[in-house]
Amino acid sequence: MTDEDYLKIAIELSKSATYPYGAIIVNSGGIIGRSDSRKIENDTPFCHAELIAIQDAKNKKILCGELKGCTIYSSCEPCPMCMGAILYENINKIVFGARLEDSNKYICEEVMISSEKMAENIKNRKIEIVNILRDDAVDVLRKYKYKGDF
Repeated sequence: MTDEDYLKIAIELSKSATYPYGAIIVNSGGIIGRSDSRKIENDTPFCHAELIAIQDAKNKKILCGELKGCTIYSSCEPCPMCMGAILYENINKIVFGARLEDSNKYICEEVMISSEKMAENIKNRKIEIVNILRDDAVDVLRKYKYKGDF
């Protein structure tokens, strides 16, 4: 499968999520983590799609830092909190659709520090960052209607 194929899966997950974000983690064997895993409580500020996908992969007995060589596909550019977790886990590549400014415009105010800027602080290893299918991902944000309870 291609980066576009995997990112389309993350975008599909975002369409049915409580908040319009979806993420998957892929290694050479396929998808190992998904944000539609409901193992993490939804009443926490840490229920971002990327964090849920990382935790789902880790629930399969993958230890801290053992996501090296993996790619995370996210419907939206990771926020600084999620980017920190991605860097901590040694994920080698990020492929995302919508940018933080898109999320800021349609959903909620974001801390506007780009993934590229955060990755610049990691000098001893490189992380590849790819932005594709932005229009498809932004369309989900634009059409979003809250699916939870207040």
